[in-house]
Amino acid sequence: MKSIFIEKSLGMDIREESVSLTLIGKKLRAIEVLAGKTIALKPLTGKDEKAEKHFLNKVNRFLVEHDTWPESVVVSLPRSYITFKTFELLAPDLESVQSMVEFELERQFSSGLEDLYFTYQITQKYENTFHIASAAIKKEIANYFLELVQKLNLTPTILDVSTFANVNLAFSQEMENDATLWALADISPENLDIALIKNNAIEFSRSRSWDWQAIKDANSGESKDPAQLKSLSSEITKNIIEDLQQALSSCRSIEGNELVGHIFITGGGVLVPHIRQLLEKETEVSTTVLNTPESITPNLPESFSPSLMLTSLGLSLRELKKQQIETNLLPADQQPKRKKVNIKLTLAMAVTVVLLLAGWFANKVVYTNKTLTTLDEQLNEIKGQVASLEKIDLTYDSLKQYVDILNTIKKQYPNKLPVLGELTRTLPRDTWLTHLNFKQREVEVKGFSPVASKLIPLLEQSKTFVGAGFLGTIIKESAGEKFTIRADLESGL
Repeated sequence: MKSIFIEKSLGMDIREESVSLTLIGKKLRAIEVLAGKTIALKPLTGKDEKAEKHFLNKVNRFLVEHDTWPESVVVSLPRSYITFKTFELLAPDLESVQSMVEFELERQFSSGLEDLYFTYQITQKYENTFHIASAAIKKEIANYFLELVQKLNLTPTILDVSTFANVNLAFSQEMENDATLWALADISPENLDIALIKNNAIEFSRSRSWDWQAIKDANSGESKDPAQLKSLSSEITKNIIEDLQQALSSCRSIEGNELVGHIFITGGGVLVPHIRQLLEKETEVSTTVLNTPESITPNLPESFSPSLMLTSLGLSLRELKKQQIETNLLPADQQPKRKKVNIKLTLAMAVTVVLLLAGWFANKVVYTNKTLTTLDEQLNEIKGQVASLEKIDLTYDSLKQYVDILNTIKKQYPNKLPVLGELTRTLPRDTWLTHLNFKQREVEVKGFSPVASKLIPLLEQSKTFVGAGFLGTIIKESAGEKFTIRADLESGL
C-alpha cells in the first residue's frame, strides 16, 4: 500500500564540490526519510556552463526518479560564502531588541546591508542581555545559486546556513553530561567548520578551507587500506583539535578557564568512527557522532547515508518540525507565501463534523425506532388474522417438496409402461425383443427381426423416441437378424 504524506520537504546542502539531497515526508505522527543522494560537482562559479549542466542533470534525475516535487525546498550554500557574526545587545525586552538589531548589523558588517542577504537568531542570556548570532551572504552569490535551483522547477522556501542546520540536529541529541559549553565540527573534503555553543547560544562559528583529496578517496572507496584510513583520521583529528583551541582563544565571551564539555562531529563519511575515537582519546572529552533525530522513523532507505547527508536532513526538517534556530537568509518579499497545514485545527474540524454526523445519525435512529414501534403494533393486530394463512403456507410448502421429489424421480427414472406400449405399437409383429434397458432418458432394446434395418425408420416416426440408432453390427442367426438399438426418450415422458 502506498504511503500518504501530509507534506514533503527537500533539503539541498550545496558545498564547493558536492551537493547532498535528502527528501523526507511527514505523516500524521512520524517523519520518514524517503531518499537521499550525494552528487560530486565541479565548483559552481557562474563561469563554467558544463559544471552547471552537470549539476542540473544530476539533481533533475534524482527528482524524476523519486517523484520529488516537494512543498518545501530548504537550501544551504557553501559555508565559505557565509559571513558569521555574534554580539550582544542590552535592551529591556525582546521587542526592543528586534527594533535595534538591524542598526547593529550595519555596524557589524562593514560593507553595509544593501548588498547582503542576512539573518539572525536572538537568545536571551540574562534579564536585559540578548545574544545575537547573525549570518550574511552577498546577494550576487545567493541569487546565482537560487536561480540555478529554480531552473529545476523548484522554489526555495528557506535559504539556511549549514552551521545552523547542524546545531539544530545537535540540540535534538542527548549528551552524556549537561555541558553548558559544547562544540560541533563539520568535516568535508573542502572545509572544516567549527562552532562553539554556550548556554544554547552559538557564540562562535568559523569555516577553514582545506583541499583534502584523501577524504574524497576514502569516501569513494578508492582508498581502503586500514593503515591509510587510520593515518588520515589521525591527521584530521589533529586539525580539529587545533581549530577548537584557536576558536576558544578567539571567542571573547568564553573565559580562559571554561572547558568544552562535549563535542559533536558530522560529515567525514567512513572516517567518522575513527575520528570520534581519536578525538575522544586525545581531548578526554565525550564525543558523539551526530545521528538522525528520534522524530525520524528508524527504517532509513539504502540511498541515505547519515555520515554524508545529515546536514541536508537537518535542512529538510526546517519546514516540517519546529527548530530551536529558525533563520532564513531570504528576505520576506522573496519568501514564498505558503499555507501551512494546521493539523490541530484540521483534526478539530474533523471531530466537529464527526459529532454533527453522529447527532444526525442518532436522530435518524430515534425516528426509525419510533416508526418500527408503530409498525410492530400494527403487525401484532393482524397476526391473529393471518395465523390460518400461515398454516396454509406451511402445508403448501410441504406438498411442494413432495412434488419436487417426485419430479426428480421421474426425470431420473422415466415411466416404463408408456415406453413398452409405444414399442408394441411401433415394431412389426414378426419382431420380438429379448432385452429392454432404461438409463435415465435413454432406452436400449435387443431382439430379433427378419429385416432389422427397417426398424430405425419406424422408431423415428414415433413421437416417443429420438435419435434412434444401432449399437454394434446386425448379426444374422437362424431366428433372424439379431440387433441392438439405442434411442433417446422425449422429455415429456
